[in-house]
Amino acid sequence: MTDIKAKFMTEYHNLDDGLVLSFGFFYPASGNLSVQGLFYAKNHLASSERWDTIKIIVEDVVDLKILWKGNQAHSICTGVHLVKIDDLWCLDVDGIYGDVEAPTSIAEIQNFGDCYATGKQLNIYIIPDCRTDLHNLTPGQYSLYL
Repeated sequence: MTDIKAKFMTEYHNLDDGLVLSFGFFYPASGNLSVQGLFYAKNHLASSERWDTIKIIVEDVVDLKILWKGNQAHSICTGVHLVKIDDLWCLDVDGIYGDVEAPTSIAEIQNFGDCYATGKQLNIYIIPDCRTDLHNLTPGQYSLYL
């Protein structure tokens, strides 16, 4: 994992106790399947009680699984895992992997994950303050972690 992604996961504590706003797939102009997870999470390094909106996009998706019921809120209990295995990134939400904190293989993700996407690229966007109108963002209102 890159230093920036590690810093992000430390700053937001793997989004523990955060809230899943949405998790779904879409086809961007490139035509390759992508997945977007949208979350509220506390910034633990901020001096105030600040909750931010986090958008994580997995591009060129090769595997996707969502086994959640719709139309209900989902609080994050075991965290969001961002793991690079071989040449694939994995975004896993609330997977339980026994004594280890995060999955260590694609097979483990497929066997134990209920909500995940694996793909060739991962982008993280941070929108400070969860009260921001997500539909009317302008460049500069968010940070991109590559």
